[in-house]
Amino acid sequence: MNTNTYRIVSSSILLILILSACGNSQQTPALTPVTVQLQWTHQVQFAGLYAADQNGYFTEEGLDVTFLEGGAGVDRLSPLMDGKAQFSMATADEIILWRVEGSPVRTVAIIYRRSPILFIALKQTGITKPQDFAGKTIRVTANLVSSLHAMTTRVGILPNQYTEVVLPSDMEMFASGEVPIWGGFTTGFAVSAREAGLEFNTIYPDDYGVHFYADSLFTTDDFIAKNSDLVLRFLRATLKGWTYAVEHPAEVGTMVLKYSPKADINLENEKMTASIPLINTGEDFIGWMKPEIWAGMEQTLREQNVLTAPLDVTQVYTTQFLEEIYGK
Repeated sequence: MNTNTYRIVSSSILLILILSACGNSQQTPALTPVTVQLQWTHQVQFAGLYAADQNGYFTEEGLDVTFLEGGAGVDRLSPLMDGKAQFSMATADEIILWRVEGSPVRTVAIIYRRSPILFIALKQTGITKPQDFAGKTIRVTANLVSSLHAMTTRVGILPNQYTEVVLPSDMEMFASGEVPIWGGFTTGFAVSAREAGLEFNTIYPDDYGVHFYADSLFTTDDFIAKNSDLVLRFLRATLKGWTYAVEHPAEVGTMVLKYSPKADINLENEKMTASIPLINTGEDFIGWMKPEIWAGMEQTLREQNVLTAPLDVTQVYTTQFLEEIYGK
C-alpha cells in the first residue's frame, strides 16, 4: 500500500469512528440523576413511582431515578433541604407546618387525594370512637399526628389526655392488645390485619370533619425556579406511572418485589385495589389538588392550635405543572 492510499484509508477509518461516536452519543444521551425520598418502606404506596421506573417512563423523560426508603423515624425533609434528594413525600399537613417553620417546600402533586388514615382497635377493647381514646396508648407515626389531634380535639379530647408511641408496623403487638389503638392506613395495616384474621373497629378522622390530603409529592422553591423543566418531566412520568398502576392493579405486587424481595404479591395487589378510590377519585385528574381543600386544612390546623403563625397557604403548593401536563 503506497503512502497516499494509506492516508486515504486511515482518514476514512477515522471519519467512520467519529461519525459512529456521534451517532451513539445521539442515541444514548446521558440521563439526569434524580433522587426521591419516600415516606415509608417499599410497598404499594409508591406503586406509581415503581411503574414509572420499571416501564421506562422516567428514562423516556431523560431521568435516572433513585428511591431512598423511608420508615418510622426517617427524616423526609432534611434530604431535600441538604440536596441529597430532589423530591420527597409527606402528608399535606406536614408540608404546611414545615413551610410555616421556614422551610421553602412546595407541593407539586397530591397522590392520595382522600386520606387513608384510620385508627383501629380490637373489637374486644370496646373502643369505637375518638371519645374512647382518653387514657389510652395510641400507636402513631409522624404523618398521623395532625389528623389524630384534629379528630380528638373536635370531640373534646385533648392530646394530653392520651399517650402517643411511635412504633413500626407490628401485627403481633397489635394483636396482643399491648397498644390498644393503632394508627395506620386503610390501604396498609388495615388490609394486613384483615388478612391475619383479626376483628377490629375502625375510626376515620374524615368522619369527624378532618379532610386532609395525604401522600403529597413536594420539592423546594429553589429547585422549581432553577429546574422547572426537570420538575415537569419527572411529574409527567410519575403521573403516567400512577395511571398505569390504577389501571393494572394486579401487576403492582410484582413491581414491589424489585425493591422489597420479601413482599407478599397478593397482599400488595389487595392494597393497590384499596388505594384506587383514594388516588383516582373520579374528580379532575390523578395528582390534582384544589385550593379549597388546602384552605380547609389550614383552618383545621388553626382550630387545634397546631398552626398559629401567619401563612399564605397558596404558597404551599403549585398547580403550574399539573396544568401544563393536563392542558388546563
